[in-house]
Amino acid sequence: MKTELIFFLPISMVGAEQLLLDTHSLKTVLLDLPSIGSQVVRKAPASYTKIVVKGMTRAEMILKVVMAPHEPTVVFVDNYIKLLADGNPETFQKTLDMKGLKRSEQSSMLELFRQRLPAPPSGADGGPSLSFSTPTPEQENSRIRKLEKLIKKRL
Repeated sequence: MKTELIFFLPISMVGAEQLLLDTHSLKTVLLDLPSIGSQVVRKAPASYTKIVVKGMTRAEMILKVVMAPHEPTVVFVDNYIKLLADGNPETFQKTLDMKGLKRSEQSSMLELFRQRLPAPPSGADGGPSLSFSTPTPEQENSRIRKLEKLIKKRL
């Protein structure tokens, strides 16, 4: 079994701002995509719109977190949890990598992150408190195939 490691290079403030603008533009184009080239202008299907908005909003929120100052640490961690609703420490770690923080800074922030996570609901089976992690490649491929079929139907 092949294990793939993904490393994120730090993103400068200017780079993050440009990526945020590009993400917004891409979201706009994707939302308009079903009617591009069509003589009849109609709204995109709700399921399509929901998928695009959810995915692109998540990307925008990640970039906003990357652009946010990391001091005071408590405020940064709380904003991350509020904006991304993600209890996965690995995703938080990747975000800190994109900010370009040193490992020594990251370890204290990760500990604080784990402490600040909401408690799991009563009766939970000890699993993770939040399950908003990034989709698996299979789930992502399935979404892409659904999107392609939806686009082909409209063309």
